[in-house]
Amino acid sequence: MVIRVNRGLVFVFCLLKTFLEFGMVFAFGAFFVELLDKFQKDRATTATVQSLLVGVTLCFGVVGGALISKAGLPLVTLLSCILVPLGFGASFFATRIEHLYISIGIVSGVGVSMGYVSAVVIVGRIFTRKKRVLFLAMLSASSPLAGLVYPYFLNWLMTLFDLNETFLILGAIYSNTFPLFILCWMNRSTLKDVALSSTVSQDNTNTENETQVPTIRHKENFIINGVKTLREMVNITYLLLLFAVAISVAGINGYSGIILDISRWKGLSKSQGLFTFVIFNIANTISRLVPGLLKQKNGFNSFMYPIISTISGCVGQLFLYKGQSYVLYVLGTSLTGVAIGGVVSAQLILVLKAVRPEFIPVATGLLFTVTGVISATTGPTFDRWCSFQQPWI
Repeated sequence: MVIRVNRGLVFVFCLLKTFLEFGMVFAFGAFFVELLDKFQKDRATTATVQSLLVGVTLCFGVVGGALISKAGLPLVTLLSCILVPLGFGASFFATRIEHLYISIGIVSGVGVSMGYVSAVVIVGRIFTRKKRVLFLAMLSASSPLAGLVYPYFLNWLMTLFDLNETFLILGAIYSNTFPLFILCWMNRSTLKDVALSSTVSQDNTNTENETQVPTIRHKENFIINGVKTLREMVNITYLLLLFAVAISVAGINGYSGIILDISRWKGLSKSQGLFTFVIFNIANTISRLVPGLLKQKNGFNSFMYPIISTISGCVGQLFLYKGQSYVLYVLGTSLTGVAIGGVVSAQLILVLKAVRPEFIPVATGLLFTVTGVISATTGPTFDRWCSFQQPWI
């Protein structure tokens, strides 16, 4: 018997998983001072934990996408629900910062990656047309929203518990995403049918021969199948999207890690510098919702908002570099948040237009992977640059 998908309930758990897990990836900097105090390592060594977490999360995306295409959503979702709490729970026993490289950077990073790609694919399959664009935008907006909540929540936890105990508590919290696997398993047949029929018929009616391509590849060598998939999937639009998103996201991820250093370079107080994190995440969150809201109106071109976001980012960085007042600094931070929000949200929508439906999991994962390869170096690189430029660091 085929169980109908309860779309609202599935989306709630996808949103919860993205908010809790993917949001932590970019809010992990809230642990920075505590990590410095506990392990007594230099800034570059300490920053590597978050850089590794970001890099692995994004780099493993293409593997997660391929696993979804090969093994199905339930298995990948199950692995994610196990690895994320396992990594944070195991960090309770960490006595050296190198232990966190493995437990959080690799184990949890792999789990977060598979969970995020799964959530994107699930939402893309259970919703269609305008609703799909809107809910993908909401899913994307959940991670910067977590960036607003996590610093205060983690600070509260660390006033009650030490660092290792906080990691253990977070592991217990992340185990609450397990119902998403149960929902995927209960609705596996329906989700598979939607992937093969509904998406193709409703969103690619103007493209020839797409419904004739099978989801399961020929039983040949894995590498040969991978090369065939890549050749069939890649086109000029997707390559341009891949390049633009990877460069933009990696650069701004590096920038977000040194916001406080820039504020101190500008001669601002610590409270003013910390407030910019709030401004950045608010602008980021709102910007991620805009493409989904605009798409509800007929005639809106999905490719327009990334252009607007790019211009916003250029102007924002110019204000940050040249501006001397706090007002210009806040304005530049806001425009930069608009830029990253627009690019990240639009990429999920544009991927659906740039590739055929059966390639969406791999295409989404490859997008994260290329971004991760570049992002893995931005944390230590930007931090070393700041240490070289500024005597207070």
